[in-house]
Amino acid sequence: MSIEKQDDGTKKAGGLIRGAMGKVQLELKRRRAPYPSPGKPLDGMQPGEWMNHNYVDETGFLPQNCPVRPLGYDGENYYYVDTMGQVFNTGDGALGVERLQKLFAGHEDFLYWAWPAKEPKKMFADPGFKSERVRRDLFAACRERGAWSATDMVRGRGAWRDSQGNLLLHCGDHMWIDGRMEDTGEIEDHFYARRPASLSPWADPVEPKDNPAVQVMEILRTWNFDRGDIDAMLLLGWIGIAMLGGALDWRPSIFIVGDAGTGKSELTGKTGLLKTILGRLMVSTTNATEAGLYQLVGHDSVPISIDELEGDEGQEQAQRVIKMARDAASGSVRIRGGQNHKGVEFQAQSTFIFSGINPPPLPPASLTRLAIIQLHPLKTASPKAPTLSAAETVGPRLMRILADGWKDLQWRLDDYYAILREHGHDSRGQKTFGTFLAVAHTMLGDEGLRRLGLPHGDLSKWGEWLAADALPELEGRSPTWEQCLGYILTSVIDNYTGGQRRTVAQELERLKIGEGVGVHEVRDKLEAIDLGLLGTVKDGLTLCVPNQSRQLAKALAGTPFSNGVQGSWSFAFKRGDPTIIKQKIDCGGGRMDNRITVAGRQCRCTFIDLKAYTRRQQQT
Repeated sequence: MSIEKQDDGTKKAGGLIRGAMGKVQLELKRRRAPYPSPGKPLDGMQPGEWMNHNYVDETGFLPQNCPVRPLGYDGENYYYVDTMGQVFNTGDGALGVERLQKLFAGHEDFLYWAWPAKEPKKMFADPGFKSERVRRDLFAACRERGAWSATDMVRGRGAWRDSQGNLLLHCGDHMWIDGRMEDTGEIEDHFYARRPASLSPWADPVEPKDNPAVQVMEILRTWNFDRGDIDAMLLLGWIGIAMLGGALDWRPSIFIVGDAGTGKSELTGKTGLLKTILGRLMVSTTNATEAGLYQLVGHDSVPISIDELEGDEGQEQAQRVIKMARDAASGSVRIRGGQNHKGVEFQAQSTFIFSGINPPPLPPASLTRLAIIQLHPLKTASPKAPTLSAAETVGPRLMRILADGWKDLQWRLDDYYAILREHGHDSRGQKTFGTFLAVAHTMLGDEGLRRLGLPHGDLSKWGEWLAADALPELEGRSPTWEQCLGYILTSVIDNYTGGQRRTVAQELERLKIGEGVGVHEVRDKLEAIDLGLLGTVKDGLTLCVPNQSRQLAKALAGTPFSNGVQGSWSFAFKRGDPTIIKQKIDCGGGRMDNRITVAGRQCRCTFIDLKAYTRRQQQT
């Protein structure tokens, strides 16, 4: 073995040892407090006498160093930090002896000293505590802390930011803050609940030559991605987004599509590359429901991998999960029904990675928040995927690189946003693809990108490769009014022409291709779904769309614009391009109005200049 390899092995072993030592030192701080035997004094104070000596905490209602800390209240719910470092909710039920023992588990001797049930000389033989006094002081302490909400004040595992924008990493059983291991608990306005151990950063800064991100990219290159290095870069960026979760303003997701034999399992499976890197940080499941995911993730900001999210069954369930990923991109709060007719709030702040052979339909709002990665059959005949060296250290080292590069990431995001904006991306496209690229760049560094032969100084190449008009993910990103008009034009008219039913667009096309039909004939056909038509082919045609119509709502059934007679299409058109969408037209003598006769009735309409719309379509 070479000296260099020995040095690398020594460094890796040293990093593991120092990380383990940090956890041991933290655990020593949590050791059980030396409470006195029942009936004996503590710090010179007899049992139950702490209030007389003003030996109280900041609330004034609990003894100093009480192992249970109050957080606040919400109605009949009182919240505490129990002796395991987790949130204890009293609920609206009884807080009896058994529940108090759970709250103070492992610290019962403190209960006997602070709230003794008998005289000191009798406590030694038969210890006990007065539960009504414990409840009184606990409730009063919560009241003193004030109103409190578990929804937006509790944070679980994952990455977060403090009020100054600094990175906080919740590693399950400890916090990682600015290179130090700290205990979980209250930091500023949030409570970080103790959870099962998760991924933790490497104990030492990672030198560029030890950066495992380069090796990860080289392994990703062995898959046959449709866009080659671009897709590999997006996947590497997703790994970083998975680690930074709730600390990011935007958390895009990924959908991997490929037939059997393309290596999906080796990439996203339970023993795949992503799981090897992320370990217990990532939640992996199949056939998941929205409610099940919320219950499983809770207050954590952890990546979620869902395999076999197919489009051939469970459409409604799949759409709900995709909607959850859409909301999680920005961390919006979702309200669901709970017990006793009380709403329950959830705030998902996770990134998702889906995989499947036949994905469900993806609406435009979801497509703009994820990248679609197409897998082709593997180029190599070997079914065995390359393995990571020192695999158990890869995740921690990548997380340490991201933590040390957190401040650089902020300006790097701006750089990629600017490049993508120059290549046609709107704000959402910039955030989605810019976040993937900026995080991946932070993980690799300029040196790593250079070693891989990828752009690093001049970023314009990334803008060219990911230009908005070349991405299938952004094909449905047209404005709402244009989407609405598209649905109307492709609506089928329930009336036969030449032995077949035609769409609105097909009927209008008959006027252009010279089938010998007149405007009046096409107008009669359009009136079957309550649409009007004005003008001539030579001077220009205007499509008249009633603002209220039962027939049009029926034709638009199954689209986002079919909710009732007062269709949302009228509101979508109000935000339309004024050179194409007219709210009023000249009804003669310069009188501008929006009321015309359609299908034998007077109604208020929105007017579409079809010639101007056609010009727009040709230009785009």
